[in-house]
Formats: sequence, structure tokens, C-alpha cells
Amino acid sequence: MKLRNLLLLIVAFTIGLAASAQTPAPAKTHRVLFAVTSGDVIDWHMTLGNARNLIAGLKPEPVEVEIVAYSAGIMMIKGDSAVAADIAALQAQGVKFVACQNAMRFHKLELKDLLPGVTPVPAGIVEVVTKQEQGWLYIKGGR
Repeated sequence: MKLRNLLLLIVAFTIGLAASAQTPAPAKTHRVLFAVTSGDVIDWHMTLGNARNLIAGLKPEPVEVEIVAYSAGIMMIKGDSAVAADIAALQAQGVKFVACQNAMRFHKLELKDLLPGVTPVPAGIVEVVTKQEQGWLYIKGGR
């Protein structure tokens, strides 16, 4: 009886090994945070281009990208932004854009003044620190 149980255990273990060898491990999700403090359109074009290149370069692996705007960077996520079309295209790919409420107050902006889909956070710098503590990679946007 003991020998039979031992053989059953060996067979089950062998089947388990074969099944795990055939099942690929899930792809790692890359989590990247860009922080943009510049209101310069060139810096924003560079950052948005980097986000596009990152997503394209890591395909088919899953990527989460967030772009946080604070300080003067808040001005480029307003409704009349020169990069509004590029932002909308990245949002369609799942890129999340967040706005620092401290910068919004400083520049006398309300949520309705920002592009659709932009989410407010209490403080841009706190968002950066929190995401880094959660394992996100940080990239300073712009030049």
C-alpha cells in the first residue's frame, strides 16, 4: 500500500511538472510614471513621444503608464493645450494623466478647465513618491 501511494505521488508530481512547463509564466507588468513640471510644449512632445515609444517597444508585454503634471506642467493639460490630441491618443491606449491640485490652485484652475479624463491628485510630488514606493519606475519628463 505504501509503495502504491508513493507511485501515485511520483506520477502526480511528474504531471504537475509537465503542466507547469507548458504554461508560460504571466508577463511582468511594467509600471512607469513620467513627471512633467515644465509648461514648454517641446518638453511635452518629448515626454509624450517617450511614452508612445515605451508602450510600442514593450509590446506585447503589459505596460501601465501614468503622466503626472505639476508646477508649470499643469498648463499643458488644460483644455486648450497644444498637445491635447496627443494626450487623447495616449489616453486611448490606457495612459493615465493626473493633475496636481496644488498646482491647479496656484494657477486658479478647476477640473473643468482640464482635458477630459485627467484625474486630480492632492499633490504631484506625493504621487511621484507613492508610485515609487509601490515599485513604479520614475522618469522625469522633458529635457
